[in-house]
Amino acid sequence: MRRSGRSGIAGGRGVMLLGALLAGCQMAPGQEEAAPPKDLAPVEAKADGEAQAREWSRKWPSPAPLGRRGPAVAYGGGKFFAVWNDVREGGVYGARVKPDGTLLDPEGIRLNLGDGPVGSGRPGIAFNGTHFFVVWETSDGIDGVRVKPDGTVVGPEFRVIQTDESFGPAAIACSPKLCLVTFTIAGDAETVIFFGRVTKHAEVIADSERTLSPAYNFAGDSAVAWNNSRKEFLVVWSDERGAGAGKEDIYGNRVKENGTILDDVGFPIAMAPGAQLTPDVAWSGRRYHVVWSDNRDGDTDIFGARVHGNGTVEDPDGIPISTAIGEQTVPRLAHHNSKSLVVWDDTRGGPHRVWGARLGEDGDVWDPTGFAISQGDQPQEYLPDVAQGADLFFTAYAGADSFLPFGPNFILGTRVNHHTTVKDIPALPLTQEE
Repeated sequence: MRRSGRSGIAGGRGVMLLGALLAGCQMAPGQEEAAPPKDLAPVEAKADGEAQAREWSRKWPSPAPLGRRGPAVAYGGGKFFAVWNDVREGGVYGARVKPDGTLLDPEGIRLNLGDGPVGSGRPGIAFNGTHFFVVWETSDGIDGVRVKPDGTVVGPEFRVIQTDESFGPAAIACSPKLCLVTFTIAGDAETVIFFGRVTKHAEVIADSERTLSPAYNFAGDSAVAWNNSRKEFLVVWSDERGAGAGKEDIYGNRVKENGTILDDVGFPIAMAPGAQLTPDVAWSGRRYHVVWSDNRDGDTDIFGARVHGNGTVEDPDGIPISTAIGEQTVPRLAHHNSKSLVVWDDTRGGPHRVWGARLGEDGDVWDPTGFAISQGDQPQEYLPDVAQGADLFFTAYAGADSFLPFGPNFILGTRVNHHTTVKDIPALPLTQEE
């Protein structure tokens, strides 16, 4: 594969993730002035909203717009851990939240101990049973670090790949033995999904030029999940093969722990008209749940599908999860028991807000109109991620005065129970003044 650095994509089809984000999340004129819907979110009753706001302001210092992109979040060791790109030195920070809503790291934990520039993609995070593994894009590769549940950063950092031709986001999933990291490499006339493997001791296994998508094709937006039943990973991504820009489909490829690729250059998961972009994937214990942004009907909506461990797609036409007015984009999901919580960026009420719906194991959408997760603490709220733990879902997302996917923005978070009750109003501020 011939590669020529980042300039290889400058005149080509462009970066799919950025295109999907900017095209799928554009604001109409005056959108930032519109009021969010107030009657669609089942939230905990509050006797006195003003008193609650005063209590919140005493409990937390004034938050600061320190983020530079949306966060990623995982659960492990009895805590949720959200990570993000940050304007401060180091460029990658995180904060832990207990299931009762206690913020453990109000000033954040610096994760990148080096001084090199960090890329624009959001970091990736996963928990392997003993440590969080966090990975991020740099100017010359993909780096990462382990973090104990007590917040201790375990150095030294590890380098998944040395290259100036990668671009984010980097995604990661972990088995107890090792983690699989996926990312995109750009060539002269192609972007290709790659992976690397890292042991539980943070040792990078030599997997030179391990590709999951075909050469001379444009692929991006990778995500990955671990299947403990079959002891393998499923990587999903958006792919232009045979269709072209604006008509991308969702593909997948399974990878064993030993690095064996099971599906050659991938199998189709969604091949509807229009573009299918920004997928995410989770293993339910019985099958994979895959979700993505989909503009088959004009406006961008959220669709999903169930995929068996052997690669059989149960829902080749896709499951409509949210087809509301406005744009619904960049979905993420987490699974627990019989359902996944799918969250996404939504403009049905004008401004960007975070909405969600539950997808059942049988393919039923439990909340066909969706429910509001973010409540308008910031004029624009977008780029969510979600994790599950302690019988709760935790959603972290970006917020700002205007839609600024590359920051600076606030990083906010809220807990959501299995009955769709939003438990933190106002949202927890994960970025605060030092």
